[in-house]
Amino acid sequence: MPIVPLGSIFVSTSAMRQVEIQMATRKTVRFSIEIAADLAAAVASAASTNNVTAEDIVNDCLRQQFETALRYRVLLQRQDDVDEALIELARLIGRLSAAPGEVQENICRYRPGNDR
Repeated sequence: MPIVPLGSIFVSTSAMRQVEIQMATRKTVRFSIEIAADLAAAVASAASTNNVTAEDIVNDCLRQQFETALRYRVLLQRQDDVDEALIELARLIGRLSAAPGEVQENICRYRPGNDR
């Protein structure tokens, strides 16, 4: 993945369609990105200082960003699951407090402790 020092980020829609086709048939896909010249210089400098290629640094940055995005989505899903459970709990409490058709001790799995 060559680093091209240009002034903006650019994605071509025809290139994206080509990448989608390649992604379906290959394990790896080559992307070309365009970044600002000062950022490209900083990446190249960091790469030479750490004895790695600039492509490795960019690849690591992208991997970390995707991992962060995935973790964020998982957290949002868990929050939605907790919200749904709280709503169900509120509905149960509403049904029990409105007109309980059954003794509450038969519904709740927690029992009051015996006084010693």
